[in-house]
Amino acid sequence: MSSFIAAYKRTGNSIIAYKQVVNCEDMPLKDIVDGAFSSLKQVFDEVDFFVSTETKRGILRNTGKIIGGIVSLGSSYMRELHNKHYSDIYEAIYKPACNLIESIEKDTSNCLSLIGEQLTELNKTLKPVGNILNSRTSSDPVTRHSLIRINKFNTGFNTSLNTGFGGLVGGSAALGAWGLVSLIGSASTGTAISSLSGIAATNATLAWFGGGSLATGGAGMAGGFWVLGGIVAAPIVFFSTKSTYKKVDTVKEKTNELTEESDKVIKLTVQASTQLIEARKQQAKIAALIAEYVPKIKDELKLYKFHRSFWKDFFGCTMNAGQEKHYNNLNTLANEFLDKLGIK
Repeated sequence: MSSFIAAYKRTGNSIIAYKQVVNCEDMPLKDIVDGAFSSLKQVFDEVDFFVSTETKRGILRNTGKIIGGIVSLGSSYMRELHNKHYSDIYEAIYKPACNLIESIEKDTSNCLSLIGEQLTELNKTLKPVGNILNSRTSSDPVTRHSLIRINKFNTGFNTSLNTGFGGLVGGSAALGAWGLVSLIGSASTGTAISSLSGIAATNATLAWFGGGSLATGGAGMAGGFWVLGGIVAAPIVFFSTKSTYKKVDTVKEKTNELTEESDKVIKLTVQASTQLIEARKQQAKIAALIAEYVPKIKDELKLYKFHRSFWKDFFGCTMNAGQEKHYNNLNTLANEFLDKLGIK
């Protein structure tokens, strides 16, 4: 106990002091909170409850506390003890977790916006490729496969851009969220999200940000709304140390709520950190692929237009050799690009 007293006097926080003297690495949060309270209870009267008796004022204050404790049958002491415990949990666990997840949410939002900007550039490049491939009737399975994937990309792009996710995020961040999950995620059914479109793609994306479907132990679409909406920066239940509770039972109840909410935020932080790492990884991947393929596709687009004949295209005539060469090059590049990007 002497080591806890020393740590508590040094830090002024029972949770921090307890973690310094006890290995809490594999302990559930509830056990840490309960252990810290047991230690605090043994030293509280010595360290916190009674003030210094070196002055007359200190003696009078201590006398008042003793009388108050007798009159209230010890409830004033217990109230101060539990309020201190509540305050320690807030300052040592809840507040740092909220600050961390707010920072993660901000970094994730910036990363998603960057992915969205990259996908906007990609869409501008793929759209004319799709128009060219679609302008010629072809039974070639490679060409049809390219067209199907380009059309799915365009559909998902336009849906995300126009509707976002229930108004939670829009613009580049919505595009980035859709793009990120489309490239790496699969729906709860095991279906690749990049193969979905419309509301199905939106729902699957929200579920991914929620840590998976409810059936698989995740938070589902509701969790996705929570993450994408930035509510992680201001959790639903707001706790404050500015006001103390006047009844011991109330403090205990609020302490349990604070502990449960802290546990949720900490778990969400782990999930959000994983998603941020994945977002950065995919953003770098997209940037590298765009740098590799977009200049080549743009060059082929210029060469195709140079060799094309408007009237031959208008009347559906056979392409000349130069036009056909660059048509095939565009088809090949689009397929390679979409394959590496992960668009199914």
